[in-house]
Amino acid sequence: MKYKYLVYILLSLLIGVSNFLVTQSIIFSIVLLLIFLLYFFLYLDRKRTYYKRNLSRSYEAINYINNFIISLSINPSITTAFENAKNSGSPELKKQIDAITHLSHEEQIEYLYKYFEIPIYGVFINVIKQFIFNGGDILEISQVLIRDSRALEDRLLDFERMSLRKMKEFASSWLLTLVILFILQFSLNSIYTTIDQLSYYPLLIFIFFLIFLLNFYLMTEKIYDITFMTKGDSNVIKETKTKNPKTKSKSKKRAIKIFNR
Repeated sequence: MKYKYLVYILLSLLIGVSNFLVTQSIIFSIVLLLIFLLYFFLYLDRKRTYYKRNLSRSYEAINYINNFIISLSINPSITTAFENAKNSGSPELKKQIDAITHLSHEEQIEYLYKYFEIPIYGVFINVIKQFIFNGGDILEISQVLIRDSRALEDRLLDFERMSLRKMKEFASSWLLTLVILFILQFSLNSIYTTIDQLSYYPLLIFIFFLIFLLNFYLMTEKIYDITFMTKGDSNVIKETKTKNPKTKSKSKKRAIKIFNR
């Protein structure tokens, strides 16, 4: 069993046992235990996995783009740059590329948009197409792309730090609330006796934990909200238009030379 699954189970047990210690209601405690288990395994785990995957692939896309451009600036060969960028990628990326070796390198570069799934990679595709058809200095052509990729990387790092900080703040504030609840329950005997005699007291505590779960859900939606990475024009991969047929014909010849280097 993975470590995270053990954490899910322990946290759910903590909530269920806490509710039982406060209310002595076995029914509400079991219901809470099941609710939190379902939340962790059916929602949070999927949300976290999706977040981690997209975050990892975004960093990988930035690294892939930078390595490709640097290699291309040293040796203006698409084939060489593609192989260098591939070798610096993750095993998953290499596996993805190995599955499409029947395609040309230009087609493989375009196909990888489905793997990375972020708009900045679509911009990279257009930059590579412009280089193939029109030539020029790749570093000059990709200045804006390099700047934007660095800005995106900084945003991702800031977002990770902020998410971690928010998670710690959330955990500490609700842990303090839980401690206060136990203090009221076990230290103030007079209040405890009066409250315990109220039939709706277990229900109120049950609602309290549901409110905690609702806040946990809202916080999760915030710290795992990475839509700023994936928003963009889904049609960013478009053919680069040329000014006239003659230029296009010359560009095709240049493209053949570049791929055959």
